[in-house]
Amino acid sequence: MEFKGRVTAVPAPERGVSNRGPWIRQTIVVEYESGQYPKSIAIQNAKDAEAFGKLQVGQTGTFKVDFKVREYNGKYYTDINCWGWTLDQQEPQRAATAPNTASAPSQGEPF
Repeated sequence: MEFKGRVTAVPAPERGVSNRGPWIRQTIVVEYESGQYPKSIAIQNAKDAEAFGKLQVGQTGTFKVDFKVREYNGKYYTDINCWGWTLDQQEPQRAATAPNTASAPSQGEPF
């Protein structure tokens, strides 16, 4: 699935150690338009968690995700894994310029 959204939160990454060695997982929260009101979704990335964690609040882009449901002790849990993202080009902010204070001479005034 693919959707466009805006990053609203980048919490600290989760870290741990398993039998295969250390691991890191980054979660971000993205707000997207859906109907009348915007909705938020928490998405995770473990393969490229370092780069995923460098996303900043306010950045917009397209996120590609897969859903995975797992069962544990009769309860079901859904993981939303982001496997790719592209950020929108941000317009460079222009320096504020002072308004032109020179005015044209009024009639009757010499140049």
